[in-house]
Amino acid sequence: MKKSETHAFVNQLLVYTLVVIGFSGSIGLGTVWLRHQISLSANATKQLEARLNEVKRHILEKNAEIEKAQSPAMLEYLNEQMKLGLQPPSPQQVQHIAGDPVQLLAAKRNRGLFPDEPVAVSFQVALKR
Repeated sequence: MKKSETHAFVNQLLVYTLVVIGFSGSIGLGTVWLRHQISLSANATKQLEARLNEVKRHILEKNAEIEKAQSPAMLEYLNEQMKLGLQPPSPQQVQHIAGDPVQLLAAKRNRGLFPDEPVAVSFQVALKR
């Protein structure tokens, strides 16, 4: 009887040891998978940030080109090159706008859509008895 008790204890100890090793292995595998997912997310974020910086740089370059094309010196040069014969505006033709011109133009355009005074609305209601 003693022999079977020791075999039972050894078998039980072996089963518990295998369960602990399997559990530890699954935790380790889960940790490796999680770190891999974090690495993939970090790489995707890095690529998106690089693309965002590239787009911002491209926007800045285009804004610089627009500012250069709209500069008075460039406009005068193009006027002479294309022989348009345009003259600079006189001081009476220049109007300075205070505020955001886009907001002012939007308000001017939508002035008729939204009246200043409330509108009277009436309608008949029929009661069912």
